[in-house]
Amino acid sequence: MSEFSPEEPPSSTPPVFNVPAVVLVLVFLLLAIHGALQLLGQEWQTYALYLFSFIPARLGGGEVIPMAPGSQVWSFLTYAFLHGDWIHVGSNCIWLLIFSTPVARRLGVLRYLALLAVSAVAGAAIMLPLNWGQFMFLVGASASVSGAMAAAMPIMFSPEFHRGANVSGIRVLTVGELLRSRQAIGFAAVFIALQLFTGSAQTLSATAFLEERNIAWEAHIGGFLAGFIFFYFVDGISRIRTT
Repeated sequence: MSEFSPEEPPSSTPPVFNVPAVVLVLVFLLLAIHGALQLLGQEWQTYALYLFSFIPARLGGGEVIPMAPGSQVWSFLTYAFLHGDWIHVGSNCIWLLIFSTPVARRLGVLRYLALLAVSAVAGAAIMLPLNWGQFMFLVGASASVSGAMAAAMPIMFSPEFHRGANVSGIRVLTVGELLRSRQAIGFAAVFIALQLFTGSAQTLSATAFLEERNIAWEAHIGGFLAGFIFFYFVDGISRIRTT
């Protein structure tokens, strides 16, 4: 039991490390899907890949592949729910917990989910022309995580952001302020540099159920840019409606 002074009432603001329910549900869903596919075996993993992963060859320009009608559309989003191995899904879940927590608090459930979806679609969309007609599997929530990282920057680098702050009420950095923030620019520069280095080095990573797997760095950048733009769009609308 704790005691409070009458002059200092307890704060109703939740600590910054209390993760919003929507983020916890997403993490549980990603882990559950991957765990279920691992238990079901290779046949179900392959079936899931052809049904839900993003395959550029579905959209034309390459060999004809078996696919369910409509999979060339929904796979722009559903690929984000599949992962290559436990390291892949685990790392995405950790980054999702860290960076999307303030975003979910700021935007609310629906706008937060919309931001993740738009970032995932943007990640697949940027992969399409760069890999036109290629028979390859794109899976993983990394584009959505990258979008959440970008959306978190105006919040995290705001002077009003601190442990226990009610992020729904603080003033986030404007685009101009963010571009003048050394911390924000440094954060973004490191992120972009890592993606470009990964692409040039052809670093192997778990991004499919295949033996040889490359990090889809293009999708990461696409998701990052989409998350950044979408955040300011939806946050601006929400601020207008509340004033």
